[in-house]
Amino acid sequence: MKNLRESIEYTKAKKSHQVSSLEYSFKTESVDALENYLITGKKRGSASNQIERLGIYNHWNFINNFILVNEKEYQLLSKSTYYHLEHNNWCFFLGDLVEGFDSATMFKETIKHLGQLFYLQQFVKAVSYGKLIVEKLYGKHYKGGTSIPIHPWFMLQLFCNWQGIELEQRGTYYPDNMFVYDRALKYWNTKNRELLSDIVDELTAFHIKESDEYAKTDEYGNEEDTDFTSADYFIFPIEILMWLAIRREMGLPEYEPSPKNELMQLEINRLPEKVVPWPTDELVEKCKAKLKADNPEIDFELDF
Repeated sequence: MKNLRESIEYTKAKKSHQVSSLEYSFKTESVDALENYLITGKKRGSASNQIERLGIYNHWNFINNFILVNEKEYQLLSKSTYYHLEHNNWCFFLGDLVEGFDSATMFKETIKHLGQLFYLQQFVKAVSYGKLIVEKLYGKHYKGGTSIPIHPWFMLQLFCNWQGIELEQRGTYYPDNMFVYDRALKYWNTKNRELLSDIVDELTAFHIKESDEYAKTDEYGNEEDTDFTSADYFIFPIEILMWLAIRREMGLPEYEPSPKNELMQLEINRLPEKVVPWPTDELVEKCKAKLKADNPEIDFELDF
């Protein structure tokens, strides 16, 4: 996008359409499909996709409610994150059960869900999920990740820095050049507030510039994807917020947006002051219990 105003207007139109037009297919039909699985035990692979769709719909509402009425309904984001993690939990279960099953949440999205755990102040869950992602990175579900976009690698590297994990780049698509994120990683735990502010301003400018759901065309006519290809995150820079949440947990100097940084001045981009409660969904938990009962030799890898 050319500027923040353009990002806001695009996001407003997109989320309003999705929330008003797609509730039946993303919410009603998903619930119906999960209830049918509970009765019949059929389409267990499809059941995971229904859980994911519930996560997507709740995220749309989280962004839409903020952009329309300036409300920060953290519980919507918490529910969205819960559904997305349970989608991956289900996929990993089926991957252990069926050799050829390798579906999972896309690498670039699952890292954002990790970031949302930090934003929600759910640090214990973030540690567990982050370590699981690192473990799965080299297996059949992620096959080393993807080289584009770059920001998921910044987020995963931040997690590893914080946890003291040496991220093995061999066998992955870890970028040769981290571009704007190099400086942020070099000074990720700086105590210098001015330096921190300067780096966040750089990351913010990159985030706005690289937010577009349509591919860019270079001077030779070749299409190039932007780093942020979903309006779910155009005004919600989760990669920056994850970094700031980790810094807060470490007791490092807090970040205050510079006068020119309008994106980080948005209320949605101020970290919650306390832990946002973790939700559960009775229907999803019943479906998980059925999948486990039908396959007692396999365990779920996430147990929140």
